[in-house]
Amino acid sequence: MGIYRDGQIFMYGAVGLDWYEEFFTALQVIEALAEHGREKDVTVRMNSGGGDPITAIAIYNALKAHDGQVTVQIDAMSASAASLIAMGADVRIMKAGAQMMIHDPSSGVWGTARDLKEGAALLDMQADEYAKLYAKASGKTTEEAREIMEAETWMMGEEAVIAGFATTHDGSTNSLMCPPFDYTQYSKAPKELVTMTRTNKWGKEPEQTTPTQEEQTKMPKTDEEIAQMVADAEAKGKADGVKEGVETYMKLQKQVMELPQAQKQPKLAESFMADGMDFEQIKAKFDLMEDNEPAPNNNPSQSEYNNLRQTGAGLDSTDKPQQPTMSAGSIYKKRRELMAS
Repeated sequence: MGIYRDGQIFMYGAVGLDWYEEFFTALQVIEALAEHGREKDVTVRMNSGGGDPITAIAIYNALKAHDGQVTVQIDAMSASAASLIAMGADVRIMKAGAQMMIHDPSSGVWGTARDLKEGAALLDMQADEYAKLYAKASGKTTEEAREIMEAETWMMGEEAVIAGFATTHDGSTNSLMCPPFDYTQYSKAPKELVTMTRTNKWGKEPEQTTPTQEEQTKMPKTDEEIAQMVADAEAKGKADGVKEGVETYMKLQKQVMELPQAQKQPKLAESFMADGMDFEQIKAKFDLMEDNEPAPNNNPSQSEYNNLRQTGAGLDSTDKPQQPTMSAGSIYKKRRELMAS
């Protein structure tokens, strides 16, 4: 089921992370806005523990570009990347018991000291840009928004309104109906969310299976073994590709030569196949030629024929039927050409 239902957009689940059962993407949101109507006011229902910040930025900008008024109603949770999306709305409503969380973006970086420094610099740059968006929505300064992000701030409805990140709330309660998400990755997540994550096994990514002892034994250990495996794989792939290419060509030849027009003009049929046309294209060419066939004794000159032939729409100037040139020898020749390519 899509995210657009009953005139509302439902952003339920992870932001752009398809390994969770519930998730939504920027493209889905853009399509939903288009279906709803660019000029019409729209309500977005949100219940998300966060996800990909790049997807969140794309959705934020899509909401900002909508011509009608955008209202985001946070039904239960708007954390991390999801809270960034909420800042793109004109009205932000915290429903009873709903929570919002704002923090710095995070990422995993592996490599040299230079790689780690570059990764940290990128995160700092992203955090500064996100802080501008939180500040613009809340009326705070960028520095104030940055401090709230660094502290990983969790807010109930009233707190979010006071801080300026929400415009109104429907009351306060401690009950939550949060979506599946790995809340253990947040350093200050409420204990109930951490407990729910562990109880329901809401992992950050799908579980990875550990190789058996036999599989570990078969794994390459040296650079030479790895290089040999790559070479073997490439050789096998090439051989499989050649075999598949030959079989495909022979199948095409059989189909084409069953056409009445191809039986009359086998040389032309072979030239079409050599040009890389598929069966439907070749059949269409022959049908077009029949529709445009000149009257008897009105064959084009040799030069006219050459020009027409180049466009695949001409006829041979001779009245003699062309003789087929495809034979077993030519098939093997074509196979050798494919294997050499």
